[in-house]
Amino acid sequence: MVSISKLKSSKMAIGRSRIPSNSIPQPLCPDHIINLARKAAVKARDAAEAYFTLGNFEYAIMQAKAAKEFDPDLHAMENYGAAYQVHSAVSHKQNWYLVLGIENPTVADSETIKKQYKRLALALHPDKNASIAAEGAFKHVKAAWDVLSNPAKREAYDKSLKRQQQFQAAHGSNKRRASKCKPPQSKRSNTFPCKRSSPSGDGSFYKKTIKIIRKSNPGQKATVMMVSVCRVA
Repeated sequence: MVSISKLKSSKMAIGRSRIPSNSIPQPLCPDHIINLARKAAVKARDAAEAYFTLGNFEYAIMQAKAAKEFDPDLHAMENYGAAYQVHSAVSHKQNWYLVLGIENPTVADSETIKKQYKRLALALHPDKNASIAAEGAFKHVKAAWDVLSNPAKREAYDKSLKRQQQFQAAHGSNKRRASKCKPPQSKRSNTFPCKRSSPSGDGSFYKKTIKIIRKSNPGQKATVMMVSVCRVA
């Protein structure tokens, strides 16, 4: 068994150690971590706005998601992301259904379209959304609603959309068919001699390039000459 005197001496030795107290890692304060996360969220939000100004909608969406992850309580970050999504859909020339967030137009009834429009209109209204992308996104959503909420306009738009899809499908199949029917191009060798048709058209000739190195004196710079020799077959 360890004696009590030895235990006391070991404690005294530890107490007399010269390890500075500030070198011992201290746990971070939870409030400090929260403040760092909030600062990171604000920076991500500002970066998202800057990317949108530059026309880079994909990075703006990514930064908005990052801001939401850093601070879930940051005000209206979902609305920022929704505005960027609308602008991204319009920039890629997507149809009005995708602008409203409807993936499959064939199963979208009037009630679904109305529900999506109300949700986006509330999220993108400039009075509710402080993003610089809100006003433009709200106008795009309003334009989509004006077409899809009117039965006659929607029917005409669906027909034009179907014709466009059929044209794109046929154009794509024609390009694939043409690429399959195209004969493979033969690779031409750059090595000599190579056989070519003669200028007169009555035969062929061979061409070969000869490299001649000429050096008169030991200290003189060498002279290089390239000579092409042709022989008619």
